[in-house]
Amino acid sequence: MRVLLTGAFGNIGESTLLALLEKNYDVICFDIPNEKNAKIAKKLEKQGKFETIWGNILDLPLVKSIIEDVDCIIHLAGIIPPLSETKPDLAKSVNLQGTKNVIQSAENKETKTKLIFASSVSTYGPTMHLQPPRTVDDPLNPTDVYTGTKVECEKIVGESSLPWTILRFAAAPPMELGSDIDSIIFEIPLDQRIEFVHSRDVGIACANAVEAETIGKTLLIGGGKLSQMIQREFVSRIFEGMGIGMLPDSAFRVATKPEEYYYTDWLDTEESQRLLQYQKRTFDDYLEEMKSQLGMMKYVAKLFKGQAQKRILKVSPYYKEE
Repeated sequence: MRVLLTGAFGNIGESTLLALLEKNYDVICFDIPNEKNAKIAKKLEKQGKFETIWGNILDLPLVKSIIEDVDCIIHLAGIIPPLSETKPDLAKSVNLQGTKNVIQSAENKETKTKLIFASSVSTYGPTMHLQPPRTVDDPLNPTDVYTGTKVECEKIVGESSLPWTILRFAAAPPMELGSDIDSIIFEIPLDQRIEFVHSRDVGIACANAVEAETIGKTLLIGGGKLSQMIQREFVSRIFEGMGIGMLPDSAFRVATKPEEYYYTDWLDTEESQRLLQYQKRTFDDYLEEMKSQLGMMKYVAKLFKGQAQKRILKVSPYYKEE
C-alpha cells in the first residue's frame, strides 16, 4: 500500500508518519521546503524508510505527478491559526486550492484513490450554549478564515467522486514544547469545555483509516470521556507541569455571551474509536511525557517562576499588571 502524506512534517504529520511506518506502508511525504521541516525529516529518517518530495501543494503539475502512483492520500497540509487569520489570502489559497488540486489529481486517475481529509471540531463554532457532546450530525458554524476554509473543503471532498473520509480533530498539542507561548491560549475562557487528544493517537487514527471501513464517513477524533475537561484544568495542569504554575484569571478571556466562547467542545467519539481503535494515551500520559522532556528545566523554571510568568503574561492581550 503506497500512501501519500501531505503536510508530513507538522505536528499531526509527524505522528501520522510514525504510525504509517509502524504499519509498514510505503510512504511518500510531501511538504514545503524549509529549515524546520528539513530538521524534522532528518530526525524521522532514523525511525524508518520513507520518500520525501519537497514542494508546494499549489503546484498542480507536481501534485498530479506524485498522486499518479499512490493508493491512498492523507491530506494534512494547510494553514492553521493564528497564521490563517493574519494571512487570510494565503490560508484560502493553500487550504482551498490545495485541496482542489489534490482531488482533481486523484480524480483523473483510472483507479480511485482513497482520500483522508483532516478537518477540525472548530467547524462547529462556539457551542458552550449547547448540551454536549458534539456529534457528526450537528450543524457547522464557521466563524473565522480557518473554519470557513475547513467547512468549504469538507463540502468539496464530499462532492468529489473519490472514496473519501473526513476526520475532525480535537485539540492535539504538539509533542515538543517550544519556548514561545501561543496567544490563542488566552483566547479560550477558563470555563470552556475542551477535549484533549494525544497527537500520537491522532496519527494512529489517520494511519488506521487507510484500510478501515470508513468510506463516506465523517468521524470525530478526540481522546474520549477521560480526556474531556474544562480549560482551567487543561491549562493549569500544563503550566504546573512546566514548573511555572497557573497564571492569573485576568490573563484569560471572559465570555459573557455564547458567541464569545472558543470553538472547542466535548465529542462523541464512539464510532471513530470503534472503527479506528486509536485512543491509547491520556492527558496524564501527555503531562508525564512533557515533564520528562523538560527534565531538570522544570526545577529551574520553579526557581525563576516569577520571571517566567511575567514573560508569558506579556503575550496575553487581556492581562494588565497591577
